[in-house]
Amino acid sequence: MNATTLRRPVTVLTGALLLGAAAATVQVTKPTAAPAAARPVVAPAVPGLGADRQHIVLRANQALVEPTRYRLTRGGATRLSKPSGDDNHLGGKNYNEYNDFSGQDWSGHFAAAMWTGQDPPARYWHPRQWRTSTGDRYHRYTPRSLPRPGDVLVWDNRGDASSGHVAVVTAVRGRAITTVEGDAGRGADSVHRHTYDWGDRRNTRFPGPYLPNKDFRGFSAPS
Repeated sequence: MNATTLRRPVTVLTGALLLGAAAATVQVTKPTAAPAAARPVVAPAVPGLGADRQHIVLRANQALVEPTRYRLTRGGATRLSKPSGDDNHLGGKNYNEYNDFSGQDWSGHFAAAMWTGQDPPARYWHPRQWRTSTGDRYHRYTPRSLPRPGDVLVWDNRGDASSGHVAVVTAVRGRAITTVEGDAGRGADSVHRHTYDWGDRRNTRFPGPYLPNKDFRGFSAPS
């Protein structure tokens, strides 16, 4: 996905508690491949969370349940996903509307779409950029400093810090961090919901939310 990619809006409806007035709409941008109906999600506000973070969480939760365009081959027929439970599986080939059907790893593309209007890194498709190019909005992992809904968790691939994975935080309950993330879950090619333990120490060198063969580094906050 690049700056010239044509994008389509997805409408998210939020309750009056979110903005203190009648229901508001949020525009989510995703690449256009073929017309598809958006499915509104109506959800209550999260107490104590600002409107910008509310919008990120609502976008991510909608992405989990919204039928989404994907392909099985480059230039192949466009299909529509069938979300189920904690996975919205997009075919297993990395050709989907988040990465403009490019075949690239797409956790960064997904996070950037959820962060619409929140100044994601210029090279958002590289997970490392979510910790090196967000300035003082990036926070290194410490056991006592937890993220908030709307933040983006960042991992490096073990032995290759130039690549990795990112995930959008949608809920924090105690030390349990729930995310919705792209390029994960079923077939390692789904929009996927996952809950991590902030105090996980299976990776003793890089403790925190654990993924196999990855080193957790911290999180970035929206602007």
